[in-house]
Amino acid sequence: MGLTLFAGASRAATLTLAVANIPYSAPVLIAEAEGYFAAEGLALNIKHYPVGRICLEALLAGEAHFATVADTPIMLAGFTRRDFGILATTTVSGRENQIVVRTDRSITQPTDLQGKRLGVLPGTSSHYFADTFMLFHGVKLDNVTEQPLEPKDPVGPLARGEVDAAALFSTHVTEALHRLGPQARVMPGPAFFSVTFNIVSRPASQGVSDDDAIKLLRAVQRATVLLQREPERARAIVAKALKVSVEDLSKTWDGFEFRLQLSQSLITTLEAEARWALRRRLVPAGEVPDYLDLVRTEPLKKLAPRAVNLIK
Repeated sequence: MGLTLFAGASRAATLTLAVANIPYSAPVLIAEAEGYFAAEGLALNIKHYPVGRICLEALLAGEAHFATVADTPIMLAGFTRRDFGILATTTVSGRENQIVVRTDRSITQPTDLQGKRLGVLPGTSSHYFADTFMLFHGVKLDNVTEQPLEPKDPVGPLARGEVDAAALFSTHVTEALHRLGPQARVMPGPAFFSVTFNIVSRPASQGVSDDDAIKLLRAVQRATVLLQREPERARAIVAKALKVSVEDLSKTWDGFEFRLQLSQSLITTLEAEARWALRRRLVPAGEVPDYLDLVRTEPLKKLAPRAVNLIK
């Protein structure tokens, strides 16, 4: 966490990368820890945040040039902003989001969430997951009180009994189980649900050239190779970066797919989430944005042409 420079940094503009401290960011965390960004000749100031939504907010506020972020915040931003581009998906997982319930609140099955208070991280994939989970199990959304959780301490309200259940990321799930002990139980999500984690950038007109983007993606690609070839070493690096045990990280590790790509499924997911956001009135009434306009394909095409599979 901090400043990563290469020998010629004084001759190059220093760019800022906002990284979410969650397992989804594994390829970027490894690239940072192993010095891959510096090896690519990229002068990079790396800032760490609790969730991807805040990383994207930092980028949109002009405080970062690159950011790691899940699909849901991208979808929401796409309704009002066009001054950023999706460079690549780095990670896909169907097991990172889970519901943790308090066992002392008479919740033994998903339908028991009706009439209860459910903590969510607004504007994140956790929020979309929570609503998808309830709809899948026939829980009427109007019968559940969703309460916003703070990204810096999402487990606190659950531990204090201020909510009856919470939609959390895996590292927070582990924390909740540690803090609540037998008073906590996990409800996994539907098998079909998955989240993509992505790298986005400011446009070239705002200081991020294709060359800079390629350097960053090449460093992440190198980290992805390490993830695939040396999974035990990779887990140890990520666990150290996230300040969690390798044992806890390993509980959901097999649910992650680490691969640089730009696929049509990302666009399909963003469009489905946009319809959800419109139904839930999380965004002003209007049309689903054209998310293809937000994809910046050239850097990944130059680095790995076969990784880009989009219908334009």
